[in-house]
Amino acid sequence: MTKRYLWTLDRTGQHSRNGLATEIELLDILNKEALPGVMPADWLLATMQIDMEGSGLSIHESNQNPQDMWKLELKLAA
Repeated sequence: MTKRYLWTLDRTGQHSRNGLATEIELLDILNKEALPGVMPADWLLATMQIDMEGSGLSIHESNQNPQDMWKLELKLAA
């Protein structure tokens, strides 16, 4: 069974983006976003998957300049 994630990406100066995606689809989205100041997309996703144990929700926020701030939320879809 393929895992799917509900995701939301908020970036300063841009409209929020969200959707439902598999791990592969989400990696493609994150790579295209080229989030400033972040590890490679596969590392970010792996770290967030570890963090979601228990609650099923993981949030990662950047600590960049105010104009480059972003927040990614992942929730494992049932």
